[in-house]
Amino acid sequence: MKDINYDLVKLLHKKLDTIAQLERHYIKDAEAAKCHSVDALKQILEEERAHAEVLAQEISMRSDAGKFN
Repeated sequence: MKDINYDLVKLLHKKLDTIAQLERHYIKDAEAAKCHSVDALKQILEEERAHAEVLAQEISMRSDAGKFN
């Protein structure tokens, strides 16, 4: 696999892991603690989702163009 393709997949994996952690733990923990960080964590979650979507689209475009190898 070319370095750029590996990099994109690895970065997408990290983003998806961060999204999962935010959804499963971080936001719920902040809500349970009645912490002022809830809004910031939700904003980060939305940004991470947007970044993951960009990466997924890039991987798809590379695949469609025959450059994902």
